[in-house]
Amino acid sequence: MPADQTLPPYVLNPDGVVFDLDGVLCDTEPLWAEARFAIAAEVGGRLVEEDFHRFYGANTQQWGGAMAEILGHPDANGIATRTINHLESLYRSGRVQVIPAGVAAVRRAAARGPVAIASGSPRSIIATLIEILGLADVVQTYVSCDEVAGGKPLPDVYLEACRRIGITPERSLAIEDSLAGARAGKAAGMSVVVVPLPGAPSSTGATEIADVVLTSLDELPLAAR
Repeated sequence: MPADQTLPPYVLNPDGVVFDLDGVLCDTEPLWAEARFAIAAEVGGRLVEEDFHRFYGANTQQWGGAMAEILGHPDANGIATRTINHLESLYRSGRVQVIPAGVAAVRRAAARGPVAIASGSPRSIIATLIEILGLADVVQTYVSCDEVAGGKPLPDVYLEACRRIGITPERSLAIEDSLAGARAGKAAGMSVVVVPLPGAPSSTGATEIADVVLTSLDELPLAAR
């Protein structure tokens, strides 16, 4: 949906903006997959791409449990920790694929109002990516799904992000790429802007429930303040 006069008013002039991280500010899905396949191989198990549908939007306890179940491994926490450590190493190796339009949109949004990040990634991973993306000076706070009752598509992570930066969900934007994330934003009562990530299975169906669909966050219509 292109930006025009039919857009909801708070899409043009929101109280604040909460951004998803993976798939919106950087394309990390391939590295998550690489880390999970590596840990599966280490423990003598096997994953296939179809298994990943159980992980999208989930918090660490949820996806760690699902991954351990698929692999037939008794230690879900250990599987999650090993995966996160492997992923951290991949990120620190300089292989994160930055989405420049997303990073620019965060800075543009922060110049006019409160900004937060709401992500399914663990806090340590979010912090690493904020550092890599150079956004520590403009992101007021970030919330991991590990800090709330459940991951996306539950609204908890978005509601908590809005609470922390003092904005009303119904007057604010959730920026997403995935179906689980779009559902979470809608459940929180926010206006949801979806920028699908080309080729990402997690994006399938997201555009059907979005308030606004853009091809790039360069198109994000924000009124100046």
